[in-house]
Amino acid sequence: MYISRATKFKPRPPPSPSGRKYLEESKKLAIEFCDNTSIHGVKYFVGSNRALIEKVWWIVVFLLSLYGCGRLIQTVYMKWDREPVIVTFAQKPTPVFQIPFPAVTICPETKVKAANLNFTKTYYYSRFPLLRKQLTDDQLNKLLAMLQVCEFAFSDQFDNQTYDDDCVSLLKEMSIPQDEIFVVCSWRTSYENCSTDFRLTLTDVGFCYTFNSIAGDDLLRTDQLHNDFEYIAETRSTNWTLHEGYPPGTDIDTYPRRVLGAGIKAGVAALIKANESDLDYLCGNSFQGFKVLLHMPNEYPQLLNQHFRVPLNQEVAVSVTPRMIITSESIQSYKPNRRQCFFNNERYLKFFKDYTQSNCELECLANFTLRRCGCVKFSMPRSPKVKICGVTMEKCYEIATVELLEMEVKYRENPRLKNLDDCNCLPSCTSVQYNTEISQASFEWKRLLPVVKTFGDSLKGVQVSYLIVFFKDAQFIPVKRSELFGLTDFLANCGGLLGLFMGVSILSLVEIFYYCIIKPLVMWCKASKPEKEQQQVQVKTVSSLAEPISIWRYEGKM
Repeated sequence: MYISRATKFKPRPPPSPSGRKYLEESKKLAIEFCDNTSIHGVKYFVGSNRALIEKVWWIVVFLLSLYGCGRLIQTVYMKWDREPVIVTFAQKPTPVFQIPFPAVTICPETKVKAANLNFTKTYYYSRFPLLRKQLTDDQLNKLLAMLQVCEFAFSDQFDNQTYDDDCVSLLKEMSIPQDEIFVVCSWRTSYENCSTDFRLTLTDVGFCYTFNSIAGDDLLRTDQLHNDFEYIAETRSTNWTLHEGYPPGTDIDTYPRRVLGAGIKAGVAALIKANESDLDYLCGNSFQGFKVLLHMPNEYPQLLNQHFRVPLNQEVAVSVTPRMIITSESIQSYKPNRRQCFFNNERYLKFFKDYTQSNCELECLANFTLRRCGCVKFSMPRSPKVKICGVTMEKCYEIATVELLEMEVKYRENPRLKNLDDCNCLPSCTSVQYNTEISQASFEWKRLLPVVKTFGDSLKGVQVSYLIVFFKDAQFIPVKRSELFGLTDFLANCGGLLGLFMGVSILSLVEIFYYCIIKPLVMWCKASKPEKEQQQVQVKTVSSLAEPISIWRYEGKM
């Protein structure tokens, strides 16, 4: 098919009069903006008296200034987005009576009475098939339960104990009674009933006794837990919360307990003992005495990795310095990942009512262990019908612990790998840690017996230790998370950079909006009116002008 060149290459039709008019108006509008704007350097873009090279020079300088300003604003934005929070010391100190006294968890290294089980002898018999036949099933079950709380890993020879749901009940049955551990207790120089103040608690090292912990119903969601046993024996309930503290007007004798000042006379003291006939150095890794942990009253104690030791026949004085972190209300609207902390109502835990980083990590470890091993460690919170791991699975949940830590490290390095860490256990926005200074000396308690006959024959055949816990100072300076770079600071920095590089202000932005939006819109509305309406307007204008002339002519003829 032949197409003529004239048909193939049609010349572009000339612009219509209306289009030509709109382009002319747009050009006039641009020139008017350049002449009248308050932005520095723009007025040199136009002008009939300026050479082309001058205009090009000012355009290049303007673009370079715009680029430099944009780069600096980008830096300011990245700082505002990534580091909006600063951690500094508070402006004034806080008295110690505004925070709770630490919860004190004491765990004896002697896990079982010799009358219930001779651990060393039973373990020795279990290593040899001929001697193992002399052990009863009850002794073997108690031995397997003890292996889960001993320091050494003795479980290599047991390969058929996958689950052990009776482990906790056996440990409780074999544990040292409370009256055989505590001799006397005092709180703020007044003697207290040890059995009332120290409550039985299940921890990762066995059964322990905790002072000043909140009630189990206030700490745990009992409706989500099994009902095979209780983790914390019931204590007094309280209106205290971690984020709000004690309610106004609370009496000094409240719960959790608090002190009025510092010093030994304002703390807790306990005289604790261990029967020499029950000492077994094999399970305790050659150490005998007590493990002690100081923690928040709303935290579940975990002593396997964090504790200090109280040896037998020693007096240990623990001087406590609280380290409290509070969060300003100005950053509460920030997302948790930006402020790097959670408020209590922002992070739901399945097993715990109060959010703390320690509680979150324990729950996450329990969930991960269940997925990895199909069971959980005896001390971990668990739902109904979830199995307790036996000694055969001990390596499994230890490997799970290491794997979870490795996943957390990878997640910190690359937060985009969300499948690596489902915990997201950020610190609590309000938290208290108890830093300790420990001093100890030999406790020559036997020299006092001839003079002090209060205890009678109760201290025969025992070894005694003395523990004192108190605040070092009556006041401390908290650490506060506050806004380092808020929205106002960000806008002020942006405004300063725009003013420095280009002389831009809020009115300059209004000018740009006016010349780019409002005035072109008005021009478009005027240009889009029908021609007939314009002609009618012109006719009316001409007739209104001609009317006085006609009247004048008529009057002249008259």
